[in-house]
Amino acid sequence: MLFRPSAEIVLLLSITLLSCKSVQCRPQENDAQRRESNDLTKETQIGESKVYGLIHDDSEGKDAKQEKEDFDSKVLSVFENVQQKIINAWNPGAVIDKTKPEDWERNPIEDYEALRSGIVGVVDFIAKQINAVLDTPRKVTKKVNKSITRTLNDIGNKLVGLE
Repeated sequence: MLFRPSAEIVLLLSITLLSCKSVQCRPQENDAQRRESNDLTKETQIGESKVYGLIHDDSEGKDAKQEKEDFDSKVLSVFENVQQKIINAWNPGAVIDKTKPEDWERNPIEDYEALRSGIVGVVDFIAKQINAVLDTPRKVTKKVNKSITRTLNDIGNKLVGLE
């Protein structure tokens, strides 16, 4: 069952929304909050890079030093670079990258399609002829068997007196 709002609920919601637009629903910033937001936009120079809103005092910025890579980190970087070079050397590329266009563009069998269809047609014709020759004795036997059965039925009917 679907929820069908009544007229009273719709009217109440619309009045609430209209009253919220006429009165500011967001509280006003005071001076302290405005100063904090201005401080966050101040620019500070650390080394060669500019940073916004982290350090408000110039005296604190003088003690800041740019971070340098230490020995352990350099060893790990070299190790990761060597690993990456080994992975690149031992991973083969995709198979399609190593194939020539002649390998996938054309099928050489298509050149002999007419010859293939001719051979298939001749073999099919010969097979049908052989099957017809081999089926002939079976068909003759069936026909003779039916005529003998019919003749015997007629003779039996005359003997019994059904006719």
